[in-house]
Amino acid sequence: MITKWLTVNFLTIFIIVLWSNLQGYDSNSILLSKIFAQVAFILLLINLNMYFVFLIIRKSNRRDIKIRLAKISIRMMKYHVAIAVTATLLVLLHSGIMVYAYYENLMKGKTISGIILIAILSILLLSGFLRRRKATGKRRKFHYKMAFLFFGFLFLHIFL
Repeated sequence: MITKWLTVNFLTIFIIVLWSNLQGYDSNSILLSKIFAQVAFILLLINLNMYFVFLIIRKSNRRDIKIRLAKISIRMMKYHVAIAVTATLLVLLHSGIMVYAYYENLMKGKTISGIILIAILSILLLSGFLRRRKATGKRRKFHYKMAFLFFGFLFLHIFL
């Protein structure tokens, strides 16, 4: 099960990098912006995978898998916020470069979906901050629902 999960992650990253390269770029700054976005995607995918690690821990019947994943999750959760902040900074760099590069032509679907993504990312970060201050079941569910909504819009943004 874990190998399937890792395979899906690597295939997703591969497809996104391949798609980005097929789209091409007009300048080196746009290439740099796309690299920022790809690194941010990988970091955000690492954070999203924490949900699946916890899901496997809850649903698995094998004790050895639960223990191994619990040890991994303890180590990973120490970096969850740092990874999210780093990814957010990369997203902001990406959006800043792209707005500067395409300033005359901002009313495109890709740009509008990017603006929506930044709004969703802001809500996601706020929900994570509130959850960190006081963890409740409602805040946990809202945080991971926002994460899945964010990734849904992210795929729309990438392949638009």
